[in-house]
Amino acid sequence: MCDQMDGKSNLAGKIAASTSGWRPVQIQLRTSVAANAAMYRALLSDLPGLSIVSGPLLDGCVADAVIAPTNSFGYLDAGIDSAFARRFGPRLQRALQERIACEFDAELPVGQAIIIPTGDFTMPFMVAAPATQFPGYISAEPLVYSALHAALQAVNAWNIADEWPPIESIVLPDMAREAHGWRAETLVLQVREALEAWNRAHARPEQQSRAA
Repeated sequence: MCDQMDGKSNLAGKIAASTSGWRPVQIQLRTSVAANAAMYRALLSDLPGLSIVSGPLLDGCVADAVIAPTNSFGYLDAGIDSAFARRFGPRLQRALQERIACEFDAELPVGQAIIIPTGDFTMPFMVAAPATQFPGYISAEPLVYSALHAALQAVNAWNIADEWPPIESIVLPDMAREAHGWRAETLVLQVREALEAWNRAHARPEQQSRAA
């Protein structure tokens, strides 16, 4: 009996250790297109932790971080990427490309993400998560699921590692607003799949912890 109890205690301890530092993250999907906002609200509003905001993509908003579905080479000079350059200045592209060069041999693959400081205390971090390989290239099927999933995993790793400050609020700009080759109807399904996977991943450890 004691062995069984010890086993359950060890299991609970392992689960607590693996999930310690995890924080619920509030995600704000921002769009300046009324039709897109209506679609996102209709198809995403039931997801926990997500809010749809009508307004500028980045101007005037405050959060711990912003997700940048950029390209694998870190160029921030066209399309939706240029919104980050306008908000944070040209130094952000230099910092992003230096980090990619040092850690990824100059190309950050789709499906991976990194967090870099922006120098802006109202939005101190950018989560760079490529949705395309090449700058200026608009594919028929943007890899938004892979990009958003990688970004959320990077945020989760940041919080579990107890980096400071924690990331508890994120802005996700409407990619269909700037990248005219991407339709909101395509993007919304991939956003939903990524957020559902994110929520399932954190529901399981909590259920296991209660069972233990």
